[in-house]
Amino acid sequence: MKKSFFYAINFVFLLFFASCGNGNAQKNNANPPMLDKIVEFTKQKGMKNASVGFLLIDTKTGKEITAFNPDMSLSPASTMKLLTTATALEVLGADHRFETKIQYDGTIDKSGVLHGNIYIKGGGDPTLGSDRFEFHYKSPYFLADWADKIKALGINQIDGAVIGDAQYFSTNIIPRLRAWEDIANYYGAGACGLSIFDDLFEINLKSGVSAGDTTYIQSIEPEIPGLILTNYVKASDSDADEAFIFGAPYDFEREIRGTIPKASSNFKIRGALPDPAHFAAFTLEQYLKTNGVMCSKSATTVRNLILEGNYKYTQRTDIQTTYSPKLSEIIYTTNKVSFNLYPEHLLNHIAIKLLGENDSESGAEAIKKFWALKGMDIEGMFVRDGSGLTRYNFITARQLTFLLNYMKNKSKYYEAFNNSLPVAGKSGTLRNMCKKTKAEDNVRAKSGSISKVRAYSGYVTAASGEEMAFTIFVNNYTCRDAEMRDYLEKLMINMAELNIVNN
Repeated sequence: MKKSFFYAINFVFLLFFASCGNGNAQKNNANPPMLDKIVEFTKQKGMKNASVGFLLIDTKTGKEITAFNPDMSLSPASTMKLLTTATALEVLGADHRFETKIQYDGTIDKSGVLHGNIYIKGGGDPTLGSDRFEFHYKSPYFLADWADKIKALGINQIDGAVIGDAQYFSTNIIPRLRAWEDIANYYGAGACGLSIFDDLFEINLKSGVSAGDTTYIQSIEPEIPGLILTNYVKASDSDADEAFIFGAPYDFEREIRGTIPKASSNFKIRGALPDPAHFAAFTLEQYLKTNGVMCSKSATTVRNLILEGNYKYTQRTDIQTTYSPKLSEIIYTTNKVSFNLYPEHLLNHIAIKLLGENDSESGAEAIKKFWALKGMDIEGMFVRDGSGLTRYNFITARQLTFLLNYMKNKSKYYEAFNNSLPVAGKSGTLRNMCKKTKAEDNVRAKSGSISKVRAYSGYVTAASGEEMAFTIFVNNYTCRDAEMRDYLEKLMINMAELNIVNN
């Protein structure tokens, strides 16, 4: 009896609280759609210590349908990518392409010797050499193009080095508040002015047949000159990948700790390149070598030369410019598969375009200023990176839903933005959710998940035909991640089943 009384009082309190935060939409509706489902959700297993923010609006009228703590600042996880990608579209345009230039300095003598250096001048393209895009952009095609253009100048020998120039972005490639356990892993790679191959490499491990057995490094792909790996990974009864790489940016000494499944013969874990610009220079140097063009000096970077006191700017001549895929294509991949590297680069590009700066902190400030000018109330918004990986990002459901509504009704880039969103039951991170329900093909949303954070934000079509935008954040739950995913899946189905006309 006491428990029933407690829940009754709690329901009344939550109903009142949500109504107060739901503006004019609640004046004509004492029991707004979805509120009972949200209240029920807050009573589920693992929700005792959790914080929840929710907002559902009609995108045609802009009116709120249901709100629950819509102004509570919460960690958005990867739904932060919506903020970054929408801003990039608005600031740069869907057809924008990033440039990487091949240059040389010095002179070419009659015998074909370049008395100078070859430079790879990065322009902040995060996709150079990525296998996620068209074949002509992947290795070895762009390398062959570069080598052909160099040889077409008559160069058959380089009395100098291949130098990676990443000065387009700050040398602080990792956002300041990124967790130590994330930095050296592929998903924690930051924004480098000269990135290549998605800034990742693979370590192939072999484990013993019993839990606790030693593991062995079988290979590293691709080969990274100077990389020193110390392996502390053990075999485990678990089938999960619990191995993490530790190391600082530009540091070629790395440790691997944690566990991988026992009796694995070729278990792959992926790490972030220690110095992408150096690896780009090394890769071109090796490709030129195999094609008969030798360098007298080892590949290096402008950053390293500056640290050594050996850098002096010289006049350069452009040889070739390589263009990235369109921004719309980059954003499509960013949101569909929730790839962290690309929005970290976009954050810096936003800073350059709006503030003339080239670092992530300036990008964060630029984003806030941009949306404030568009009418968003940015109080309580804390942007610390572009991808949502850090736990120090905070945003409200109202702010992210404002962005969704703006993109749908005011942005000329809505089509590119909307196409990038995973579709329930069909594509991206939602492809296995809501199948054979009303939400299948009727929910397009970005998912977000980091430790004890789960979030979804996007568009949903109600059973009665209304086009709606929604955001839901859940922080600090104590149930299993799979259970939380199921809870939120039910809420998305509930939204798709709404009949607003009869409510």
